Amino acid sequence: MNLPSGPLTTSELAAAGVTRAARRVHYFRIWRGMYGRNDQVDGLELRSRALARLFPDGVLRGRSAAQVWGDDSMPTDCVPEIWLPSTRKAPADRIYRYGELPAHSVTEVDGLSVTTPLRTCRDLSADLGFEDAVVSVERLCAMVAELPAQLRAVMLHPSNASQPGGRRARDFDRVVCALDTKSLSALSTRVRLELAAAGFDRFVHAHRVRVGPRTIEFALADPAARCGIVTTEVPLSAAGRASGGPAADPRSSTDLLTRIRQAGWTVVIVRDRAREGVPHAARLRQIPGADPGSDPIEKIAVLLAARWPGTEIYPAVVDDSASDPHGIWGSRR
Repeated sequence: MNLPSGPLTTSELAAAGVTRAARRVHYFRIWRGMYGRNDQVDGLELRSRALARLFPDGVLRGRSAAQVWGDDSMPTDCVPEIWLPSTRKAPADRIYRYGELPAHSVTEVDGLSVTTPLRTCRDLSADLGFEDAVVSVERLCAMVAELPAQLRAVMLHPSNASQPGGRRARDFDRVVCALDTKSLSALSTRVRLELAAAGFDRFVHAHRVRVGPRTIEFALADPAARCGIVTTEVPLSAAGRASGGPAADPRSSTDLLTRIRQAGWTVVIVRDRAREGVPHAARLRQIPGADPGSDPIEKIAVLLAARWPGTEIYPAVVDDSASDPHGIWGSRR
């Protein structure tokens, strides 16, 4: 029997010849009257499509729209979101927004009505916490080539300063001002924001360092402090490999790590998942020895380890090769 994939309503399954017994064996319930096939992932994508089927006159928005546009930073427990033309009470596993959207804020993707990338960024900035909004908007910028220019144009347009309901406009401005579109992953963005909140705001994404015959690219780096940060999502590798190419061989990574340290760089490797719920200001005070007068690089490592417990620090190797990384100041004449 050819079993159609979901999301499908009870009546659609019956029309396709799927009996109640077959439905119980081969399908799972998304919510009452809506089903997915057992080999489908029960996540935001499927549930957003189910919500769009339930309300064909609605428009997917927020994280549902961001997922359609390619945002890969979504938590696994995200619920689908939709704009509706009239008021309805939303169950706990869905988010409804009401009213009319301007026509230029809506488009269609793969048969789904969704908010445009620009409108989606505006909604994310208003709905999410600052860090989550920056992460999500940066991931959208990585997927939609014209979006960074559109965001800058909105910021510079005179109408942006005169929008009613100022909080939403201020949230949008704050998120756009914090963007770094060179970020290669959600984790590296979170690390950058964590550092900036603690006053370490000189870190930039995708900084490249030439060491001998090789060029090494960091997820984040403060060139002035000679401190590079590597994440598990963007491993230390020869430049270019971190942008979707094959992962570096572990032995090669070890060799790269040694070479960059010998060139006078401290390398911080951020591992593990974020530990949420601890305010920025409290994290540093909780770590023994993390006083304001300590070495800045050590302070950075302690700060990151407080949130990502698997963080490791590899100090620079201070020897002759660190002061002469390219071998051009030898004493021989």
